[in-house]
Amino acid sequence: MHLRAISTGDLIRRKPGQHKLDTIPQILQDFPNRKFILVGDSGERDPEIYQHLYKQYPNQIIKIFIHDVTSERARHADQRESERSDSYYNNLRKFLARDQQNGGNANGSNPLLPRRSGTTTSTMFDALGETEIPDDEKVMMDPAVPLKTKLDMFNERMDNLSAELPEGVMSVFTLASQLRTVSILTSG
Repeated sequence: MHLRAISTGDLIRRKPGQHKLDTIPQILQDFPNRKFILVGDSGERDPEIYQHLYKQYPNQIIKIFIHDVTSERARHADQRESERSDSYYNNLRKFLARDQQNGGNANGSNPLLPRRSGTTTSTMFDALGETEIPDDEKVMMDPAVPLKTKLDMFNERMDNLSAELPEGVMSVFTLASQLRTVSILTSG
């Protein structure tokens, strides 16, 4: 089952991962005799969410796979930062600030013209302007933080999460082809 089958508006308005905390327990409760494998990535809160869910449903969740996208982001943060003068979020915040200063009219043309409100686009821009980027993700994107420090922090995060679970429950992978060698997936 793919958990992205919910409205974009709901995803934008909620904190990262909240839809998983709302949906997965319901699925587990609906199928109490089934075993589940949770697959997520390290980009937001999947490791922490899945660890929390495992603690609630240890007899149903047999494996957690986390795709390591954080290390790759950390490796390329310096390059991306040097390739652009300003980040996407900074540009978006400037746009939204200018929009507010101009009475809701982003281009400043005619403030008497009605601004479309209550649309998915306006909701999205409002939400993006208030997007909370987790502190550890900010560090991964910061070109001032040395790569070794970023990778050490990521490994420490994964080690701390895994330490609270039975050995082998959580696995981190970088390439999908690595999953071909996992016995739980390859055994009949």
